[in-house]
Amino acid sequence: MSEKVPGQPRTLGRRVWSAAKLIVINFLIFSVLAEAASLICVHWPNWLASRPNYRVNYNEFWVDSNPVFGVWHRPNGVFEHKGGCYDVTYYTNSYGARDVERTLHSSKGRTVMLGDSMIEGLGLPAEERLSNLLERDTGREHLNFGTGGDFGPLQYALLYKSMASAFDHDLVVVGVLADNDFLDMSYDYWKKNLDPNRYRPYYAADLSIFYSGHFDPNAGDGTWDHVEAWLRAYLASYHVGTYLYTRFHWARVKQRQYSGFNDYDDVDLARLKKSLEDIKNTANAHHARVAVILIPRTSDFVRLQLLGEDRLGPVMEQWGREVGIPIKDLLPEMNARIQGDGYLSYFLPCDGHWSAKGSATAAQILEPWLNEGKPGAN
Repeated sequence: MSEKVPGQPRTLGRRVWSAAKLIVINFLIFSVLAEAASLICVHWPNWLASRPNYRVNYNEFWVDSNPVFGVWHRPNGVFEHKGGCYDVTYYTNSYGARDVERTLHSSKGRTVMLGDSMIEGLGLPAEERLSNLLERDTGREHLNFGTGGDFGPLQYALLYKSMASAFDHDLVVVGVLADNDFLDMSYDYWKKNLDPNRYRPYYAADLSIFYSGHFDPNAGDGTWDHVEAWLRAYLASYHVGTYLYTRFHWARVKQRQYSGFNDYDDVDLARLKKSLEDIKNTANAHHARVAVILIPRTSDFVRLQLLGEDRLGPVMEQWGREVGIPIKDLLPEMNARIQGDGYLSYFLPCDGHWSAKGSATAAQILEPWLNEGKPGAN
């Protein structure tokens, strides 16, 4: 009977190669399973984040591309935004606004609208936005200069002075979303909770303006921006990962439900008043009137209904009367018109922005106030 000769031992290189193959195979299996699970998640009804659209958008719709006010849109851009309860394509005109093309000059009265993503109409087709409803119902052009991407009142003032004021108009409507407008003007808040190196303007303690970060004229055009555009377009796991990171981050930051209408302090209020005064000064130079609307979020409705709280509305309306800036608090009137599903019907079910009903209700409240009351007339 012959003796069995044992095989030759593998070299270190062969062992490393085998281990590497095993790692790669396991990683691929995990990736496939993670993507499959993520596909189920993102197609759940009213999924609370974005979804892949299987079309590569050139880059993010919101990019820090303007040296004066920071975040803005690409001119002549097209961006498909797909979420758990909306699938909307955004189009920008030649100067980067999510709006139809507008001429610089007009013999008719026109309204410039300033604000963040609520005025921009995130998640809504253009025809369902507040500005479009007002234009449709009044026959008066409403030039929409709203933008998302962490945009606050200081930036409204800078955008108006450097860009929007060049268009003939006789009224400026400023949409203040207290939910994050106060926080968007706080460098201390951004330094602690967000990205202090992002290129953005802030108010200093003396209400002078300073900028964080460094302006990059090619923002959004880097290699990683293009890689991320591909991941965003095709991988459900990218959207699930982004959602989980965001949820864990804000669960750590927010100790309780924040209500911008009630949880602001004196510094927040001073910054808001300063920005509105600057807008009024620019408007005066262009012989235009200014009107301000205070936009509530779900947390503001909760505090009003449970505790009867609405600190911001009366304070700002009184201040507006003193300085000649009419201010409309939408919270009490929208609350009074609640039917059926309650205040939640004013917001997209997968997102905190206005639904078509929310925009329509705001338009119904604002049209007589803006057009009959002639707010801001001297």
